[in-house]
Amino acid sequence: MPRTRLSRTLRLAGATAALASSLTLTGCGFDAQTLQSYPPAQGINVDVAGGPKVRNLLLIANASGKGQVSASIVAPTTADRLIAVAATPIKPDSTLGAPLTVSAANVTLPAGRMVVLTDTAVAPIIVTGADLKPGVTANVTLTFASGAVQKVVVPVLDAANPIYATAAPSLR
Repeated sequence: MPRTRLSRTLRLAGATAALASSLTLTGCGFDAQTLQSYPPAQGINVDVAGGPKVRNLLLIANASGKGQVSASIVAPTTADRLIAVAATPIKPDSTLGAPLTVSAANVTLPAGRMVVLTDTAVAPIIVTGADLKPGVTANVTLTFASGAVQKVVVPVLDAANPIYATAAPSLR
């Protein structure tokens, strides 16, 4: 009998050790999905060094090559101004398209207040070009009056999607 009890105790101890180590090891690794940050939106987020925070930056475009810049921007502590936007589409074969024509940007960013570029109170920043099509990406450069400049790659999304009906009604 003692031999059976010892065997059972050893098996129980081994199972307990295996369970404890498996629970401990499941948290190992730095690439766990829960540790990866991502924007819960279709655009990209960027914190401009020494400047504003840009959220959900993307281009909304129609099939004819006309689009609009969409984003929410906050100048956290000091007022700033978005003074220029430049963009070049990246074609499906990964080559650069012709630089897009971008309307003048003059968006005042009060300190601590979010400004939505597709809001009717803000003049839209229109982009046009033959290579601007939904489904591609674009190199976008944002220039601020403070001197901050941010270059990012953003998605170009379809203006025909009902999600963008109020954001870019002139593109439908």
